[in-house]
Amino acid sequence: MSAFRNQYINTNEWTRPGLKNNGVRKLVVHYTANPGAPAVNHYRYFGETLPAQNRHLPDKKQTFASAHIFVDRTDAICIIPLNEVAYHANDVQQIVSGKPYRGVPALKPNANFLSVGVELCIEKDGNFHPDTVARAEQVCAELCRMFKLNPINDIVRHYDITHKICPAPWVSNPQGFTDFKARVKKRMAGVVVTVPVVSNPAVTHTDKGRFIKNTVVAKDGLVLRTQRSAGSSMVLTLPNGTIVKYQLGSTVNGWGYVEYTNSKGQSFHGYVNVSYIKSDNELKSSGQKKAAAKPKTSEKSKPKFTLPDGVFKVKNPLTKGAAVKQIQTALAALYFYPDKGAKNNGIDGYYGAKTANAVKRFQLMHGLPADGIYGPKTKAKLEVLLK
Repeated sequence: MSAFRNQYINTNEWTRPGLKNNGVRKLVVHYTANPGAPAVNHYRYFGETLPAQNRHLPDKKQTFASAHIFVDRTDAICIIPLNEVAYHANDVQQIVSGKPYRGVPALKPNANFLSVGVELCIEKDGNFHPDTVARAEQVCAELCRMFKLNPINDIVRHYDITHKICPAPWVSNPQGFTDFKARVKKRMAGVVVTVPVVSNPAVTHTDKGRFIKNTVVAKDGLVLRTQRSAGSSMVLTLPNGTIVKYQLGSTVNGWGYVEYTNSKGQSFHGYVNVSYIKSDNELKSSGQKKAAAKPKTSEKSKPKFTLPDGVFKVKNPLTKGAAVKQIQTALAALYFYPDKGAKNNGIDGYYGAKTANAVKRFQLMHGLPADGIYGPKTKAKLEVLLK
């Protein structure tokens, strides 16, 4: 019996281009960076949500992304045939001598044409569940047998190829990845192995894993780096005022893990010196001395969101008003913009087709009936995620 099941998404230009690959030289492991979301949510996201979102965006702002297999505690879904290209490992994180960094020679010039991407889902606390890791080992063992690969040499991290901080638990803890490959090799030999419970050393807070927005305040720009060290490689420089997402509890020795998405929809991950970003007390005190206190007048409090009761859907004439604007603002705060290419991201107070589409994309990603109608269940889920 296979360790994964096939449930292919439809061919489209953004997530499943339908291109044949040039063989499989490596397996590339990733993490979903979406705490608590199971494999089936990512099937929906790459099959429906992302393509629908891209159709409403200008070409330069569209996102091209996917992977072949998504693994959680109880399921492993192959959403793209293994002989086809997935958009998972040809991103640009660093420029070296005028060219994008590529750290795995066997996968040059484009890893998407020469590898299979395996994504591990993460729990709400930001860690891999042992059952997810065990299932991923079974998946990788089967793929290594299928493509005649040596797991020790032929399973690589996304980080190894482009220096993207992915999978974050195994970038911050490389030994965890080494142990993973060793267990895959044992499974190929028929040895029964047990996955130890290992916490992500970068995550220590009781609310760990959840991402919150913070504002970069470095006067001359803040450097995003691949490791928790000023001597590590630079990913990019963040200008003063740039909005990033900081992972709660990730700060060690003054360096915290953040995600940044630029105006083109490209995402970058790495570590920054947290003394240069506005934050709450947790951010300043996760495992190290507090940074110098800043005047309270300079701190921005976390925005509070008010959501209306009732049911909102597309009508003729369109429903309009402050209540609709509250819904749109909450969706945009979670990156489900009514119209990302429009003024104010489409937050205009009218419950039209684009707002309904944003609601539908949100519902698809979070396991709700995807009808584009705002109601009690959608409100409750928004409130949980906006706390």
